Amino acid sequence: MLIRSLRSFLALHRYGTVVAAAENVHLSQAAVSVQLKNIEEELGVKLFERTKRSIEFTPAGHQLVGLAEQIVTIYEEMKTIGSGQAAAGTFSLGVINSALSGMLPRFLRQITEQNPCLEIKIVAGLCRELLAQVDRGTLDAAIVIEPPQDFPTALSVHHLYSEPYALITARNQPCDGVMSTLRSDTPYIAFEPSSWTGQMIEAYRVRNGVLSRPSMELNSLSAISSVVAQGFGISIVPLIPGAAWHLDPHLRVVRLPDFLRPISLVARKTHHRHSITAALLSSFDRDFMDEPAPQAS
Repeated sequence: MLIRSLRSFLALHRYGTVVAAAENVHLSQAAVSVQLKNIEEELGVKLFERTKRSIEFTPAGHQLVGLAEQIVTIYEEMKTIGSGQAAAGTFSLGVINSALSGMLPRFLRQITEQNPCLEIKIVAGLCRELLAQVDRGTLDAAIVIEPPQDFPTALSVHHLYSEPYALITARNQPCDGVMSTLRSDTPYIAFEPSSWTGQMIEAYRVRNGVLSRPSMELNSLSAISSVVAQGFGISIVPLIPGAAWHLDPHLRVVRLPDFLRPISLVARKTHHRHSITAALLSSFDRDFMDEPAPQAS
């Protein structure tokens, strides 16, 4: 059985259709279909239920997924013998959107330079969506806001770093202190309340007796900072390393003491790619834990 046939098999499991799988492995749909049929014939077991509109995995097909992943991973590790590289193969990594504009690009460049046989595929999204994909196995791991304690998942959580929260106001707006400003009648611009970040911020406001209703709810840091800079209200937002919006000269940024947003890498506890996850964590610890936080102004 050829490794590239197993790659096509795994691509079908990950992306759901022969069309998407073929695009991922850079083959024609016909070639992928032949590979899938050959795997069934070689193993002598039915792996798929085919209809005119879809192809579904049988119980045996689902059972094969984990074994195929192990074979492909071992093959990729074999190709690194003598190269000194600890990580190899393709690793799908989910990432929250805010991290894409922070330190992640530099981290990805360094980890791939250190491990040239490792290909990292990035999938951007929201925390809940990314964690669900890791849980299902369609993502190998994800960088997200640390899950709430009551989040019902068996995923392992590895803390990476923390981002400070800050109060932002227009530069020309009076600010006599964080709490007095938050408790004033100035309109409050809320970070989208259904997100984990929004929930953390709202819990902070409640703990400090700030009960005013938001005048606006937005899910974009750049949009919130722009609205605040124009004098439409105040807000609480995380300071993202590497992001440029907090340098806006029309903004006042006041870092909030003892209020941090933890960012973590999550992966399945039974994940067979522990060596790659360990390499990612090791590189992050070595190169990024001392990354300076954005300075408030």
